[in-house]
Amino acid sequence: MRGRDLFLSAKPVLNMTAKAMRIVPRPLLVWWWTLSDLLPHLPGVAVRYCILKRLAKRCGDNVLVGPGVEIRYWERLSVGSNVSIHKQCYIDAYGELDIDDEVSIAHQTSLVSFQHTWSDESMPIRDNAVVSGKIRIARDVWIGCGVRVLSGVEIGSRSVIAAGAVVTRSVPSGVVAAGVPAKNVKTIALDSGGDSSKATSPGQSRFHG
Repeated sequence: MRGRDLFLSAKPVLNMTAKAMRIVPRPLLVWWWTLSDLLPHLPGVAVRYCILKRLAKRCGDNVLVGPGVEIRYWERLSVGSNVSIHKQCYIDAYGELDIDDEVSIAHQTSLVSFQHTWSDESMPIRDNAVVSGKIRIARDVWIGCGVRVLSGVEIGSRSVIAAGAVVTRSVPSGVVAAGVPAKNVKTIALDSGGDSSKATSPGQSRFHG
């Protein structure tokens, strides 16, 4: 059974469980989130989904979150439907973070929606003010393993971010971005009148995490 079909069969129970969690204090839910790493795969995914639906600003259907994922500022995080966030990712939504539908985020990726300043020389850099910057990941994006997405970035729809890339600037729709810092290296989606020679072949996986 496909993940989406499995979710649909369990959706009523998952939604009721998420609603019941409204009476559970937030610190306890965050603790349960950590403990869910000890559960087998499917029960762990179910528990994490219910907690995410309870604590996040928005959470759609069929969201898979792997073990070891750390989330900060849950209330500023929006997640669409059919999204997968794989194990050991770090998500900091201090400056707000929107993840649209059909997005896959491979393991050990970091999404950080703020950055440190260093202008006040009277104090250590770590104690200087931070500046927030919203991150938005549009529909149908694939983010490879070990990617770093920094504050203020928007990733356009149907784009791929290559494994190990550091994304410091916004990425347009329909491209592969790779490198440190990430640059557009290939077009994978065509607009009207586009050059078909720029499109990748189906199933090309060189940049996937």
